[in-house]
Amino acid sequence: PPALATPPPIPSPPSLPATPPPIPIGQAKALLLVRAMIAAAAADGVIDASERKTILAQLMTSDATDEERAFLEDELASPPDVHELLAAVEGPEMSEQFYAASLLAIDVDTQAERDYLAEVAQKLSLDTATVTRLHTELGIE
Repeated sequence: PPALATPPPIPSPPSLPATPPPIPIGQAKALLLVRAMIAAAAADGVIDASERKTILAQLMTSDATDEERAFLEDELASPPDVHELLAAVEGPEMSEQFYAASLLAIDVDTQAERDYLAEVAQKLSLDTATVTRLHTELGIE
C-alpha cells in the first residue's frame, strides 16, 4: 500500500504586539471599593484620624507593597469624586458592596455623612429595606 504523506507543518501564528494586561475584574472592583471608603470618609470635608485608621486597618496588610501604600496615601490626600465612582458601579451586588464599604469607613456622626449615605443609596437604587439590612449586618446604626 502507498505510504501516507506527512501533512505540512502548521505555520506559527503571527506575533502579537505586546500590550499591558488589563486590570483583572476582581482588582478593578476592589479598587472601586477602596475609593468608595475614602470618598465616604471625606464626605464631611475631612478624613479624621479615626476614619483614616479604619481605612488603613481594612486595607493595609502586612504584605502590601510600597506602591500600594503610596497609592492609598495619595488617595487619602486627594479623595476621589463620589459621582465618578458611582458611575462605575454595575449591578445590584456591586451597589450593595459600594454602600457597605462606604458605611464601614465612617462613624456616621455628622449630617454630611448621613446625607452622603442617603445620596449613595438613592443613586445606586438601594431601597430602604436593603439599606436597613446592610446596617444591621454590619452592626452600624
